[in-house]
Amino acid sequence: MRYLAAMVLPFIIVGCQKEESPSTFYERYNQKVVSGISTLEDDARFYSSRKRKEVESRIPAFMKKTNKTREEAIRFYLDFSQAVAKCKKIELVEEVIDGEVAHLTYNQEDVCGNTSPIQETQKVRLVNENGWKIDEVEISL
Repeated sequence: MRYLAAMVLPFIIVGCQKEESPSTFYERYNQKVVSGISTLEDDARFYSSRKRKEVESRIPAFMKKTNKTREEAIRFYLDFSQAVAKCKKIELVEEVIDGEVAHLTYNQEDVCGNTSPIQETQKVRLVNENGWKIDEVEISL
């Protein structure tokens, strides 16, 4: 009986865990970017299947344009993303969930001294693909 309880209990605990909210997911991702994501694979696990294909399809053109190897292009992308994220403090303004799609709106403030005459925003679309995934990000500066 103890053996059966030991086998079933982990499934019950996992089944009872509350799913992470879209904004919590995105803010956790943002913090990981600030801390530094080391590989494209680590970054890609936060993206929807559609967005992963889009990012992957852009790499060859970027390599050609910048005369970089694939590894150099990916490193540039990850380093650039980290530098931008480090300079932006985000604050959730709105979270709208409609079934398997969530729309987040954030105000963002540049904390690196670059001021903007307009309110900077981030609009994020997430889809639920066995957990929330980033499908589109629009940043206005």
